Amino acid sequence: MLKVPERNSDRESFPTVLVVDDAASSRHLVTRTLERLGFSTLVAEDGRAALKLARDTSPDAIVTDLEMPIMDGEKLIEGLRTGDIEHLRDIPIIVCSSKINEKTLSELNQLHVEAVVPKPVNVRALAVAALRYFSAV
Repeated sequence: MLKVPERNSDRESFPTVLVVDDAASSRHLVTRTLERLGFSTLVAEDGRAALKLARDTSPDAIVTDLEMPIMDGEKLIEGLRTGDIEHLRDIPIIVCSSKINEKTLSELNQLHVEAVVPKPVNVRALAVAALRYFSAV
């Protein structure tokens, strides 16, 4: 049974997840899944927009694609992990991507990504990962 996340005591709201994907259909699916679980969501269409939004809004967690224009997901994650905003360096991240191979998994492991959900996105796998890694934020 899936457990609904608890309210974030600092914000008096549910955890906020930034969803990053250039494909509108994927953004919609991920956003809808997270909102049904009780998370609040923000959206961005590429890594550069997501990095700015993360700096401006301080989300609790991120779900990102890897293959996007302007700035890809790996560059976004690198920017968060090495950036000047301390609380974003350790932000929980789930990657949803069709670019899943041993090399990519190794690189994502080096970037301390919490989970990888292959595309096409399995809603249950995403829900399980989100509840496991994002509910405690």
